[in-house]
Amino acid sequence: MPQSGAPPGSAYTAGEASQELERLRERVEALEQTNQDLQLMLETTAEHSDELTATLEEEREDLAAMLEMTTEHADVVEDELHQRAEEVVRKSERQLRLLVEATPTPVFISRLSDDKLVYANTMMERLFRMPGGELLERTTVDFFEVPSVCSQLLDQVNEEGSVDRHEACLTRPDSSLVWVEISLRLLEFDDEPSVLYGLHDITHLRAMNQASSRFVPKEYLGFLQKESITDISLGDHVTGEMTVMFSDLRGFTSVSETMTPEENFAFINSYLSRVSPIVRQNRGFIIKYLGDGIHAIFPGDADNGLRAGIEKLEEVNAYNEDRIARDRLPIAIGVGVNTGYMMVGMVGESDRMQGDAFSDDVNLTARIEGLTKFYGTSLIISQSTYSRLADPGAYHIRFLDTVQVVGRKQALKLYEVFDADPPQMRALKQETQSIYEEALGLYYEKRFEEAQSKLFDVLQRNPRDKPAWHHLVNATRLVDSGAPDGWTGVTVMDAK
Repeated sequence: MPQSGAPPGSAYTAGEASQELERLRERVEALEQTNQDLQLMLETTAEHSDELTATLEEEREDLAAMLEMTTEHADVVEDELHQRAEEVVRKSERQLRLLVEATPTPVFISRLSDDKLVYANTMMERLFRMPGGELLERTTVDFFEVPSVCSQLLDQVNEEGSVDRHEACLTRPDSSLVWVEISLRLLEFDDEPSVLYGLHDITHLRAMNQASSRFVPKEYLGFLQKESITDISLGDHVTGEMTVMFSDLRGFTSVSETMTPEENFAFINSYLSRVSPIVRQNRGFIIKYLGDGIHAIFPGDADNGLRAGIEKLEEVNAYNEDRIARDRLPIAIGVGVNTGYMMVGMVGESDRMQGDAFSDDVNLTARIEGLTKFYGTSLIISQSTYSRLADPGAYHIRFLDTVQVVGRKQALKLYEVFDADPPQMRALKQETQSIYEEALGLYYEKRFEEAQSKLFDVLQRNPRDKPAWHHLVNATRLVDSGAPDGWTGVTVMDAK
């Protein structure tokens, strides 16, 4: 029975009224939360959305005031308050639809129970090139190129209540793809648990980022701890110990002089397209191209740089097979690898900048690469790289020489890596390696005649061993003239 003083026709006691009003209070609070979440998720709204929100707030304030009154006057205001609250709830849902429709980004709502679309705004129709009626015949998973991504997002929103800015690839009815940043929120819609999806079309932005990555590699961005090319500033840099590689074509002039400028470009691009991916595959990135040369950095293990050098040479061997089959001259490259402390970053001026690396060790690597011509080898590494290899025995390496390059007072030990030599040459170098290294030991001990004899043995078995010929010439000269005072065996280079 209703309490005395209750309005005629009242069906509630004061206690029941309080319970019903508490339910309505919770419903209004849920709508408030939905509206707040919507505001956070949608980046922009139409000009009149602020006015709609202000009107909704006024309605909620009126309801809140009436809810406070009910604790003391439930028997008087019960019916009026109940009717007023229901009107506000209905009006809030209508205003939610208006707000979403006014939003200049694609938005749709689906039921949690069956994933069926129950609402889609005009921007959603434009994005998917479908009228609203057809959109409402679909389920959310129909839009995802990879259905499991949709399931993962729904699981996350069920656990956390929201998902913010997740990149996903969606598919249109014509099978064209569109990349979006997608955000999700749980809400009540038409009295049913639902999910609101807000989309931001990033297809063009993604295409631009992919295009820009051809000029500034994503690995380089990550190295500089930048999310996007737009975040890069002049002077951004990272310092530390890294492995650096220089490689260059040998005899390019003789190859190119028979070609037109167009053929030269086609040749260079054909060569670079074959060897450049090897740098990325070994966790490095190309700082810059130097005409037909490549300057690359490997921030991690020294093995990455050495493996990349070996694989480059192997790729050139395969390329030469193709060139010979087409009656074209084979090519050769030299590779120098060194490890040291350096600074890598952006240089230039505000309107034109590029990546580069600076240090004495970078310059030294360029000198080492140049020495491949002097010694007739394909790949030379420094002592610092050799000492940082996880297992030098995993490669075919032999000591090459102690050299003082131009611009440095300190001599350095160099090593030849012959993993990519033709199989017969590699086998012969392995077969004679112990004799070759014994000969060099004798040479540095000034026992030149004995060194000369050992080097003759090497060359009898492998007459094309150019480093052995180099040391034989030096040993023979010193047998005839004797070692001068202060002789240390260091080869002093007087040209770059």
